[in-house]
Amino acid sequence: MNQKIALLAPLACCALATCTEEPSVTLTPVEEWTTEPEYEIGDQMEGDALFARISSVVPTPDGSRVYVLDRQAFEVTIWTPDGALIGRVGRAGDGPGDFASPGSLFLFDDGFQVAEGLRITTFSLDGDLVRADGLERAMNPSGDASFGRLYHAIAMFRDRSVGAVSAADLVGSGSVTEEMSEDAHPVVRITQDNGSFRVDTLGLLGYRDVWLALGSRGSFAVRQPFVSPDDFVMDPWDGSVVFSRSLGTPPGLLELIEVSTAGDTVWTRRIHLPPIPVTEDEIYAAADEFAAYLADGTPAQKRDAVRDRMIIPEYWPATLAIGLQSNGEIWFRPAGEDDSRIWYAVRKREDEGPIRRIVVPESFRPLDANATHVWGVRTDEMGVQYVAGLRLVRTS
Repeated sequence: MNQKIALLAPLACCALATCTEEPSVTLTPVEEWTTEPEYEIGDQMEGDALFARISSVVPTPDGSRVYVLDRQAFEVTIWTPDGALIGRVGRAGDGPGDFASPGSLFLFDDGFQVAEGLRITTFSLDGDLVRADGLERAMNPSGDASFGRLYHAIAMFRDRSVGAVSAADLVGSGSVTEEMSEDAHPVVRITQDNGSFRVDTLGLLGYRDVWLALGSRGSFAVRQPFVSPDDFVMDPWDGSVVFSRSLGTPPGLLELIEVSTAGDTVWTRRIHLPPIPVTEDEIYAAADEFAAYLADGTPAQKRDAVRDRMIIPEYWPATLAIGLQSNGEIWFRPAGEDDSRIWYAVRKREDEGPIRRIVVPESFRPLDANATHVWGVRTDEMGVQYVAGLRLVRTS
């Protein structure tokens, strides 16, 4: 395997170290939007619309179809917005068209693709199998089963190169190359050239101080509750990757960086939201939650021991994760926001101007949006999942 490392300097310089000089900023203006329930697909007891673990809900641009990936059912179902089943795709297995651990679903004009491990499976819009691109054997002729865990495929670009991220469970364990240090997870592009494979690094995800060591002598770790690692989303339509990082100075600042598959920076923008302080109640709640992992001491002693190991900033990071929507927007929730209904939407490649502040129902988790609706999962009080489509309405 030929490997070419092309580091993204603007990202790496601050992803692995604290930037000390930040320009003065003002709060980003927002447009106020809300949502109105319009479509819902689901059944509590029986029928075609019985979902278990929905990971992707993707509408077509015209809203005539909705594609749903259920990871626990190992299948993609295709629906009309009003709940008529069009087709089912996939089953548990390792054969062509089967799914072992489906991760993400992307919809194109002529079909859709499902990614898992190092395999990308492409289907027609009606669910017919087009091809299965498996990279494990070609990249790993020795058959070493651990190799496939080095990368997780996210999406296939139009030139059939694959965007992937390093496997977090190997980072820091000594099982990866020097470039993949415990403080950085590389996002890569895997290309095939005359039977050989090349891995190019498009950017590094900063992971410094993300893990909180617990247990006997730090035998296991959990995520620090007030520290945000860098995040990313693949854009197979534009052939790019968008990275995000929450900058601590000034508080409430989020930076977005888009990188093409050639490694060029094509767009950057900084979003400044009202900073949200970390409260003492939140600190104690997090310490109490993790104290259960410690074996020795009274509850108060274990809570204090966890608090001593936590990194506690004055303010919450701007966000903990981002998501790319079919309409070209990047959606995210502000970290530390008490109201779980609040989401922000930034249109990719818009350099300035207001962003959208969108209010969704409390029980609703957005997964994708087109021009008129946001689609996602509504969970009722019994934990039953429904696919829901909400109309986007501007309120100011």
